Amino acid sequence: MKLSTLALALTFTVAATQSFAKDVVLKPANANIETKACLTAANEGYGPALRFIRKSGFDADEFSASVRCNGESLRSFAHMYSNTTAKASVKTVALVAKNEDTASKACLAAISVGADQALAQYQLEGENIICNNKQISDFAREYRTDNVVVRSFSE
Repeated sequence: MKLSTLALALTFTVAATQSFAKDVVLKPANANIETKACLTAANEGYGPALRFIRKSGFDADEFSASVRCNGESLRSFAHMYSNTTAKASVKTVALVAKNEDTASKACLAAISVGADQALAQYQLEGENIICNNKQISDFAREYRTDNVVVRSFSE
């Protein structure tokens, strides 16, 4: 019983830690050029941080080689925060069939069940099905990873 209680407590601790990691707020310690460059890198990315450095009159290569942002290089600091913001701003895509033919239905079905199963479901094995100017397998692979809402022609 103690082991299961410990495992449950550990699970909640890890889940809570992961949820707090997404809500990171960076606060500058001071207003010097290094801090501003680090904040720019975290909020806007590495490229905008380099532009800020050049605009401030410094050599971007020397500056980024010598400055550390919370112990990380400017590039890796920008990369760390760009990954968290990209995941937070995921958009939902709504796909609607252009018409009610079987090829359009197969394209939409391929997103949820895979291209081969969708072709079999609609008796289209061996057919060259194009969905949004892509082969059905490429189309299904592309939209399988996104937040996709599939709507029928009548909606």
